[in-house]
Amino acid sequence: MLAALGLVAGSAAPLCAQAWVPPRGEGTVTATFQTYVVPGHFDRFGRKNNNGGTFTQTLILDLDYGVTDTWALDVSLPFIASKYTGPPTYFVGPFETHPGPLDTGKYHAAFQDLRVEARRMFLTGPIAVAPFVGALLPTHEYETVGEAVPGRHRSEIQVGAAASAELAPVLHILSGTVLHARYAYAASERVDDLPFTRSTIDLEGHQPVASRVALRALFRWQIAHTGPELSELEHDWTHHDRFIAPSYFNVGAGTSVSLTRSTDLDFLWIRTVSGRNGAHRARLLSVGATWSFGGSLAGLGIGGALEQSP
Repeated sequence: MLAALGLVAGSAAPLCAQAWVPPRGEGTVTATFQTYVVPGHFDRFGRKNNNGGTFTQTLILDLDYGVTDTWALDVSLPFIASKYTGPPTYFVGPFETHPGPLDTGKYHAAFQDLRVEARRMFLTGPIAVAPFVGALLPTHEYETVGEAVPGRHRSEIQVGAAASAELAPVLHILSGTVLHARYAYAASERVDDLPFTRSTIDLEGHQPVASRVALRALFRWQIAHTGPELSELEHDWTHHDRFIAPSYFNVGAGTSVSLTRSTDLDFLWIRTVSGRNGAHRARLLSVGATWSFGGSLAGLGIGGALEQSP
């Protein structure tokens, strides 16, 4: 199920985990194109299978705006086109599973869920910490049965905190290295009285290798806390994709290139290396462009953030 993957929302912005906020009245607009292949899933024991494959193209628009020098509002919206590439029937545990109405082998496209997030930055020298609260809101009624669907159509609340640091002033090594970390706890709305709560941990590092080029490394863990067992979905197995509670671990690498003081390009490759409970076995390639507006924001998303005071 597409919404279970986590790659779309997690990769919407070039600095998905950063705590720094743009100065008041300034911000960034990011357009990201992603293409990813899902040849199958991980079962509840973490074993790979070839069930329910998909091929997906996604365009994500993201706006990060400084409401004040310490408060920022981030809004993003994905447009997803996905086609089914799996078998005509397969088994998930003891349950025979059939493709959904959109799983015809042709692309089906739609907007997914609007993501809105507010964060408040606190600075302590080279380290920034930003608690945040966010929400996912379905944009319209869309199909949720099958694999080539836009999402789960379940509203969600997220709370957590992000932290960013330049390591050179802290560790006196690796001049220019920046580390971002983010923790989020998410709770989806109950549908048919079935819960889904999870934690997501993101780590991201940037190391400049030239005046306008930086290398990136990314890691993401999703840990499902509550969700239905297979036996609880037996009475309505047709809709099981909407309710599964997957856990997974993603790794990624890429590069960021500053074309001008206001324009950056980002290239990322991400892969799911382990998972369970229906997590996707995914390989993703992402290309994004970020434009800064309103003032002095520049280069790799840092700009003058360290000169602000809370």
